[in-house]
Amino acid sequence: MATIVRKKILVKGVVQGVGFRPHVYKLAAEYRLGGWVRNDASGVTIEAEGPGPSVEAFIRDISARRPAAARVDSVVSRAVPAAGEKAFSIAKSGGKAPAAAIIPADLALCPDCRRELLDPADRRYLYPFTNCTNCGPRFTIVKSVPYDRPYTTMAGFRMCPACRKEYGDPLDRRFHAQPDACPVCGPAVALEYGGKTLKGPAALERAAALLLAGRVGALQSLGGFHLACRADRASAVKALRAAKRRPHKPFAVMVPDLAAAKKICRVSSREAAALASPQAPVVMLRRRGAFAEPAPGLSRLGVMLPYTPLHAALFALLAQKGFRGPLVMTSGNFRDEPICRDRSEAASRLGGVASFTLLHDRPIHNRIDDSVAFEAAGELRLARRARGYVPAAVKLAAEGAPLLACGADLKNAFCLTRGGEAFMSQHIGDLSEPLNQDFFRETLAKMSGLLKVRPRVVAHDLHPDYASTALARALPGKKVAVQHHAAHALGAAAEHGLEGDFLGMAFDGTGYGTDGRIWGSEFLVFKGKTWSRAAHLEYFPLPGGDVGAYEIWRPALALVRRAYGGSWEREAGRLFAAVPRAKLRTVGRMLDAGLNCPETSSLGRLFDAFSFLAGVRTEATYEAQGPMELESLLPARAGGAYKFGLADISGVLRLDPAPAVRAAVADRAAGLSAGVIAARLHAGVAAAAAETAALLASRHGLGDVCLSGGVFQNRALLEGVTAALRKRGLKVYSNRQVPANDGGIALGQAWYAIKGYTQV
Repeated sequence: MATIVRKKILVKGVVQGVGFRPHVYKLAAEYRLGGWVRNDASGVTIEAEGPGPSVEAFIRDISARRPAAARVDSVVSRAVPAAGEKAFSIAKSGGKAPAAAIIPADLALCPDCRRELLDPADRRYLYPFTNCTNCGPRFTIVKSVPYDRPYTTMAGFRMCPACRKEYGDPLDRRFHAQPDACPVCGPAVALEYGGKTLKGPAALERAAALLLAGRVGALQSLGGFHLACRADRASAVKALRAAKRRPHKPFAVMVPDLAAAKKICRVSSREAAALASPQAPVVMLRRRGAFAEPAPGLSRLGVMLPYTPLHAALFALLAQKGFRGPLVMTSGNFRDEPICRDRSEAASRLGGVASFTLLHDRPIHNRIDDSVAFEAAGELRLARRARGYVPAAVKLAAEGAPLLACGADLKNAFCLTRGGEAFMSQHIGDLSEPLNQDFFRETLAKMSGLLKVRPRVVAHDLHPDYASTALARALPGKKVAVQHHAAHALGAAAEHGLEGDFLGMAFDGTGYGTDGRIWGSEFLVFKGKTWSRAAHLEYFPLPGGDVGAYEIWRPALALVRRAYGGSWEREAGRLFAAVPRAKLRTVGRMLDAGLNCPETSSLGRLFDAFSFLAGVRTEATYEAQGPMELESLLPARAGGAYKFGLADISGVLRLDPAPAVRAAVADRAAGLSAGVIAARLHAGVAAAAAETAALLASRHGLGDVCLSGGVFQNRALLEGVTAALRKRGLKVYSNRQVPANDGGIALGQAWYAIKGYTQV
């Protein structure tokens, strides 16, 4: 007869809010073990007693048969005295374990709950807050850990007998589902329209009718408000654009299911899996030609599926009226402000945008926007890390003192570290907006509390005038300033666990350089704990500074004048015919005098300039509009790549764009299409980048290359550079878990501080 043993087991990872205790309970029942399981500050603690082989098999199955949404990072067990316990129970959360629990992310509506939602015979038919242990709100409602109902915004909703029975039944999938609710005892919706209020099912039905009629509505969703309207109704989209003062920037759309997505877009297997995943991000898909209004001038459309029961119920009601979408479903904010969270914020900030408001009474504790993903170079990558991914940790290859990395000013997200884990905040946005600075402080306070982290080190961008730098300086702790592009490259290295020497390629719009100039096309060598700048695009003047990101003829003028000298008007002057002559003369005088013309090596501004030279547009209404529209012209047949000069000046390689500029101007004069110019530019940049990287890799004895920066969200460029580097025998790493843009830069800042890098 097998010896009776008792083991105390500590499980760490994403093990709260994902049905893990019910999973353990069922395993214990299967192996006929006694003991208990509970949530605590470190994760899940178990004591299991029974025959030795059964206990060992139970321990193996804890992770081998884990719930789909769980992530088990470690299972550590030790023997404790047997207690003669025959029954197994779920114990009250608590204990004195050190803080190590990972807050669960919000999970999209699961297939089982969707079936119940759409079943007229089910007690939760069209109930907008249906959930179970496999889906529903987590991060958005949690106030503290352990993740139990009293510590969430569901604490005020007392379960009815039917829900209480589900919650207490080990065989039910709602066993210990903390947000469990139904129409009898749970949250409810209300519609405000025309001075009247409707509640419950009538509110949903009226909201669906108003959307069908072409109205713009504010819908309170999981982590905040959406603004919604029919995507196939040009007048509705136009009204939304006018109200948000967003004339061209793309809107995401929502469709009822994958079949509907495939009708309007091409969907790969990886993209389909992402759409239907528990994270359910917005996925950038190639349009089939229809529905240009949500994303004018672009070949890609951001698409998502209904990830909450509220969305699914609305689409079910719309389907009854013959409408299957898509609906525009964009962030409920005004321009770059934080997403609205509650009724008062929606009333004050969205009143002039939406004609009706659909509200609910489940408080949102942590506001969060939708995540955005795209497929490139054989991987799914994040352009915005938020709902579904936050607050999951990025595992680090080394540990350090707890720290905060404050990120950049655009697309801000910060990073908190705890041991060997890095926790990125949700997307916060542009910190030039004061409300986003408040959002930063609010989120930092909440996440620090949830993680039980008090940072002793504060890393921030090198730029002295960034709002994120000012926020960092106001906080206690040792300050570490990190150069922008070094942080980009190190972010890619950190998420891949790369600790050895490598070459970093950081391509973006702008970042403050150690020489006081604006960097943006950087080749950086990382050796040991040092880094150095080994190559970059030749500097060119940027008249007016940041205004050049929107009046994109300005960097084009600077590059043309640099490429042609005194003959620029004869060779390329006609390209500037659409620019007001007075403006052109003023900027020309600025360039002559070097007045307000900071020098830059920005690849982002180079792409802006080429979108002008190709005839795509003269001015942009949102960041990177010209380059995105240029990329949308691909693939196009092109008879060769534009050449870039390459020179070694005092040991630093410099890429000269002048030959490429002259070639593009000549192609435009010859009547070649913008698509051909786009194709030749992308091929030329990829070839020049790979050639430069290969020279540096050989010179410095490097075999690994990390690609990062917002320009690498350009699929064609990322794939072109990756293929060219691999062809030269180099191993390539690029961002997947965190954005390549400034939304991921805080991870690199954190890794810089942990590893103790310095510039040489």
